[in-house]
Amino acid sequence: MALIDSNTFIEPTSGTSLNTARSQFNNAIRSLLTNFKSSSPPATTNISALGDTIGEQDGMLFRMANSNVSALYISDSVQKKSSEIGGNFTRAGIGNRIENGIVAMMANVTHYEIGELTATVTADAGLAGNARLYLVKANAGTSADFIDVGIPPTNGSVVNTMIAVGGVTADRLNLAGDVVTSAPANRQNAHLKVGSANGTNTSILLGSANTTSNVSLVKLHGGVAEDAGLSVFDQSSKYAPISANLLSQATIQGTDTDVAPLMPAGSVIVWATGSAPAGWLLCNGAAINRTTYSALFAIIGVTYGVGNGSTTFNVPDTTDRIVAGVGANNAIASSAGRLRGTHQIITDSGSAAITAGTLEVSVGAKDAGGQTVVNSINAGGHTHTATLPLVVMNYIIKT
Repeated sequence: MALIDSNTFIEPTSGTSLNTARSQFNNAIRSLLTNFKSSSPPATTNISALGDTIGEQDGMLFRMANSNVSALYISDSVQKKSSEIGGNFTRAGIGNRIENGIVAMMANVTHYEIGELTATVTADAGLAGNARLYLVKANAGTSADFIDVGIPPTNGSVVNTMIAVGGVTADRLNLAGDVVTSAPANRQNAHLKVGSANGTNTSILLGSANTTSNVSLVKLHGGVAEDAGLSVFDQSSKYAPISANLLSQATIQGTDTDVAPLMPAGSVIVWATGSAPAGWLLCNGAAINRTTYSALFAIIGVTYGVGNGSTTFNVPDTTDRIVAGVGANNAIASSAGRLRGTHQIITDSGSAAITAGTLEVSVGAKDAGGQTVVNSINAGGHTHTATLPLVVMNYIIKT
């Protein structure tokens, strides 16, 4: 019965006067006309028979009407689900509810029972495009209680707030596009196509939530030469750094059929400081691990030293040495000597000999005899010290 002045049903007894009985039945009929409308379920005292309160009865209809619920319930002690309003009242088998959009539905989540259907239908122009039908599958009192059983909208009205964070998993993200027949052949695999209006750049923004530190992958419209490919820009439209395990470029500039590492393992360059940067080692003859530096070992092997003969190998040793090109007189990895202090070299020691012709000269009267002059000179060996015009830097090798 509706909880108004005429909400209590009292069955007339033999001792009830005619006027009282008429009033009781009129009140009952008046309650029926209000469709048992109330903001809370009927109480036991609202229904009595033969002078006794009998309370809720199977089959009794009741319309709940408050700020959270506006729906019709039926009392069914056998078929009831987990009732959210009390007693045996259930909505099982009584149509569906209507909510003023998804937000309103979620605000009333604790007032639903398992098996209910609700439609988020509203006349609000801003929400009308998101009309959906939901089924309640649990009574946890959270948004997870609802599952969407409607047909996905095709009018572009799906917004990000309708999709849970992490709601789209890798096994459900399938990208398909038109087959591209140009080389290389792997372009025919499933791919993501990002387009833009003709005459504009095409880009993918990463880290958009951060307005001071984000980057974009950009295909510049009308780019030529180095700008014709893919560029990475930061939020200030400046080129951003790229980190990778390996960067490659075309083996022959101007072609795109074959690529090779931009800086392959074993590359040696001059370095201006006393220590090598990450990914490089000083060329100081050190023994290093063959497994840790497997890429470098695959290139130079034991050319510059066998290390301990099993687990290590040596890098080139350019300390106090000048690097020269391989030729007919000098093999790869051969070396000899080192610069001495103050950028100097010392020549090898040797002997010098001077030979002169012989000549007899007179030392007295005519025909009195002669004197033999020196006809050879021997000079002892010695060395020379030369100072080279140098600036000293390190050589480093890519690992």
